[in-house]
Amino acid sequence: MGRGLLLISLFIAATALTYSSAFMAKSVSPSPSLATNTTTHAPNTTTHSSNTTTHAPNTTTHAPNTTTHAPNTTTHSPNTTTHAPNTTTHSPNTTTHAPNSTTHSPNSTTHSPNSTTHSPNTTTQAPTPPPTPTPPTKLTVGNYNVTDGKGKICILAKLEIQIRVNTSEVNGTFIVQPNMTTAHGKCETNTASITLAFTEGNLTLQFNNSETAKKVYVDDVEYSFTYAFKKGDSKTYSGKNKSLELFAAAQGDSYSCTAETVYMGNGVSLDLSNYRLQAFNIKNNQFGAPDLCKADKPDYRVPIAVGIILIILIVIVVIAYLISRKRRTDGYQSL
Repeated sequence: MGRGLLLISLFIAATALTYSSAFMAKSVSPSPSLATNTTTHAPNTTTHSSNTTTHAPNTTTHAPNTTTHAPNTTTHSPNTTTHAPNTTTHSPNTTTHAPNSTTHSPNSTTHSPNSTTHSPNTTTQAPTPPPTPTPPTKLTVGNYNVTDGKGKICILAKLEIQIRVNTSEVNGTFIVQPNMTTAHGKCETNTASITLAFTEGNLTLQFNNSETAKKVYVDDVEYSFTYAFKKGDSKTYSGKNKSLELFAAAQGDSYSCTAETVYMGNGVSLDLSNYRLQAFNIKNNQFGAPDLCKADKPDYRVPIAVGIILIILIVIVVIAYLISRKRRTDGYQSL
């Protein structure tokens, strides 16, 4: 059994060697003998891959020109050189052009929204300094007027103004500055008003023209202002005084006074000085004859009293003289 297998194996090996020799003989072709040494060159084969150009959308992609050379293989048989014919097999240069297919993607322009973020304008203000009294100033005469719709003056005012506040908490004076004061008002048939507006507030005088009494006077005084008589203590003061008969003057005359005070209540007094007021019947835009206030009118009572006293003294002296003379006469007798 074992010998049979050995024989079968040898038979198969011999058969394989025979087929191998036959195959090698077929693969090597005989060529004329050039010399004792024969060199067998494998055919130089050059393979050109096709140039393929693929146009992507808006994109041209060129595949690189690739040349593949088979390796030069030289087989030396011992003492025998067999030159195989130099066979160069060129594969046809085949260029396959894909159709020029240009695919344009739609012009899609995406604009991000113009988003501008502004940080809020934050202004940090320095803390407001506490209100303080204004620097001391002097009283100044201001000239003011009010005109009607036709441009005719119906009120003339020339005065110095200060407002005094005297309470348990405050004791101070606020002076109205003419250069920081404007005047406006209204003119009617028998009433007229003037408002003096300044930075801290305002003051209003209302005039009444009485046809019965034949005189003009102020029957309403109003004020309102905010001021700090103490540092850091700003307060608003306001008041009204009606049913008055102030600054009375005959129609066509002006009211004149050196100094006068109007008490407004709640410890507030209105001081007017070196002032002159007139409403209605103004001629040539000038004040009429002055009607003096009581304080400015001359007081004749003292001179009269002094005169009366002097007369009494003179009478007493004369009587005493006559009495003394009569006594002297009675002391003598006639001869």
